[in-house]
Amino acid sequence: MKRLILVLAVFVLVAAPVIAGVWALIVPKYEARGEVRVRPVIPRLVFKTEDNGVIPFYESYVNTQVSLIKSLTVLQRALDQPEVQRAQWYRNPGKTLMQRLTGDAIPPLERLKEGLCVQPRPQTEIIDISFMDPIAKDAKLIVDAVLQQYRMYIGQQSSDTEDRLYRELTSQYNALEAEIKARETVCSQLCKQLGTPAPQELISRRIVHLDETQARLSELRNRVAMLTWQMKETAGASDGSSPVRQSQRQPKYHEDAEWRKLDITARTIRHEIDADQRDPNHPGALRTQRDLAFAQELLQLREAQLDEQWNDRIKDMAGREEGVVPVERQLALAKMEEQLLCAEFEKQKADFNDLFVRAQSLEREETDLRHKRALYDAVRQRLDQKNIERNVPNAIEVVALAYCPSKPSHDHRILFTAGAIILGLCVAGGTGVLTRRRNNIPARSDGST
Repeated sequence: MKRLILVLAVFVLVAAPVIAGVWALIVPKYEARGEVRVRPVIPRLVFKTEDNGVIPFYESYVNTQVSLIKSLTVLQRALDQPEVQRAQWYRNPGKTLMQRLTGDAIPPLERLKEGLCVQPRPQTEIIDISFMDPIAKDAKLIVDAVLQQYRMYIGQQSSDTEDRLYRELTSQYNALEAEIKARETVCSQLCKQLGTPAPQELISRRIVHLDETQARLSELRNRVAMLTWQMKETAGASDGSSPVRQSQRQPKYHEDAEWRKLDITARTIRHEIDADQRDPNHPGALRTQRDLAFAQELLQLREAQLDEQWNDRIKDMAGREEGVVPVERQLALAKMEEQLLCAEFEKQKADFNDLFVRAQSLEREETDLRHKRALYDAVRQRLDQKNIERNVPNAIEVVALAYCPSKPSHDHRILFTAGAIILGLCVAGGTGVLTRRRNNIPARSDGST
């Protein structure tokens, strides 16, 4: 009976302090879990841009989100929340025995970073976020705060990027619009100065007019040379015959250089029409027909001018013969006409050069204007895409806020209590065995004597 009491006393003395220490020192912890979903495909409304579609390097993207969740920015923002700062975990953190002995306290940011567990769930799009604390309410509060601040941080980063890009596009859009209006004003002024929006046609007409003036000047110079020769011949002739009357044959059209050039142009166009295999109603064929008609019209106009010049010359010769105009007077008039025509020709050349320079400026401005309009259309299309696609849901979504079960996730008190009971039983059993052996030793000695 005494031995049984001793065994029970030893069991109580060993197990009771250990069990009391286990239940006093070991605090059960509750685990709160939240879930974040990272989609591999970003949806789109209308347009396909670089901001939607399949996310490249998806695993790296998910691991980056894990790092962002545990980043100091997100954790510090979570700790700055008033409800977190009022929590027991923040105000009265539990200390280990070493911390109690040394008096060192771990900052809340470091405790949160060490205690927060962020782990991608294999073969899924889910990232698990968990936190353990003796108070279930605090664990749930901390996980919710981290999820909320992470969602706000991701939204803010995305919004900042979108806003910066949108502002840049808007700036480019306004700059291009202002530049296009300025260039349109310049083009309008140049067209007003030229008097036509199609300067090439005006240049073509000026070239024809310039060639006609040059041809007239050439004919007048020939006349001056002929009158000079006539004056010499008249002065040296004894029979008084007039060489002018001997040369009253009308020149052929092909003797005129301008007529020959226009005739070659008409023949070339006619040959192109004969060799063309396209349908007569084809736009290119119709344009060639119009070019041929215009060339023939110029050729007929030149022939009429040559006939008019010849008639005027015959009338002039007849009038001179009737009025007996001296050759010297005719030569002086021809030279004066030559001077006036030379001045007119130089003026036409200067006007043509000025026209050509302005036409080139207009062409450059129109080329730049077309280029700016193409850029403007591209920027406007890009801006429209951004306006339509900017409200598309993000690839990151908080699937579930923190959930904390009613039972502790890590409660080792039962296990340690069982260990303490086993330890007490072992010590009590050992004590009983040792006591029994000690009591049996004197009995054996008495029996042997």
